[in-house]
Amino acid sequence: MPLLTSNLSSRHVAGHLSVLTEKVDEIAQRAGVSAVARLDLETTLAALPWPSRRRLGLVLQSARAGTSDKALGEAVAVMLALAADVWARTPPPEEGGNRPHA
Repeated sequence: MPLLTSNLSSRHVAGHLSVLTEKVDEIAQRAGVSAVARLDLETTLAALPWPSRRRLGLVLQSARAGTSDKALGEAVAVMLALAADVWARTPPPEEGGNRPHA
């Protein structure tokens, strides 16, 4: 996924993406997602149950709104775009009947 703004240091954006990826893994662990389902970022995002997807979206949007750091804003935009793409292709796993109704 290409960066949206070419004048940002890709190293700074990559550093923020690494921190955001750790946050995704932390949210997945708290949601009870198995280690096998957390082997990479896309499978972790796909394995998140609906409430955790919502929580992650709110965390990312809050980070974007609360920063003036352009590299962090870019990293959050990339993460939100990836999450939206993965979630559009992968419905959340069943979770005790608490799945939202379309």
